[in-house]
Amino acid sequence: MTDTPNPRFYDYVTPITVSRGESYDFKATGPVRRAAVHDRVGRLLGHVWTDDRQAAGFTRIEDPEPDMAYAGGRMRQILAHAYKSGVPASQLLDPALYAPDFELRPDA
Repeated sequence: MTDTPNPRFYDYVTPITVSRGESYDFKATGPVRRAAVHDRVGRLLGHVWTDDRQAAGFTRIEDPEPDMAYAGGRMRQILAHAYKSGVPASQLLDPALYAPDFELRPDA
């Protein structure tokens, strides 16, 4: 028996976005700001990013642990809900949008 996790948990290169028309655009039109997303025990899961105009998304860390797989789906839900609620891309780094499931720490 091997201790190597299932390779599907290492499909982390592609940013996670929601279908066009249901969320923010996935292509930035200018410089982006980002914030680190941590789980309840303080582990880094990835980064939420925004161009402050109309693009945003979530990118997972390069070497996620198998139990971190839920983060991408939950980020998709949070971003889709924010979009449908009319939250502008410029306000997506508000930690309140991600609490209590995640802690958002804006990059300096």
